[in-house]
Amino acid sequence: MPTKTKEHSLYDPGNLVVCRSDVYSSHPIDGDAGAANMIPAGTVGLIVARGDDTAGFHNHFQVQFLGEIVWWVRPDEIEPYVDYFYGKQK
Repeated sequence: MPTKTKEHSLYDPGNLVVCRSDVYSSHPIDGDAGAANMIPAGTVGLIVARGDDTAGFHNHFQVQFLGEIVWWVRPDEIEPYVDYFYGKQK
């Protein structure tokens, strides 16, 4: 029996992700010299956009993490929140 399903990616904008490990940057997160320049492993975020060649972040995702931190990350730095949540309960 046919179903009306549509394929989608867990990395589409609007999906939840979590940091696999600490994500560092050479610039402080809030532009404040005293601010930390890392997002800790396990921090949850929402994918806002995919990178493109014009933004200079090809193969990156723009993610808004808890604490209103908007950050460009590579795919190997995040994973879908669903897999993280269910994997920890086993």
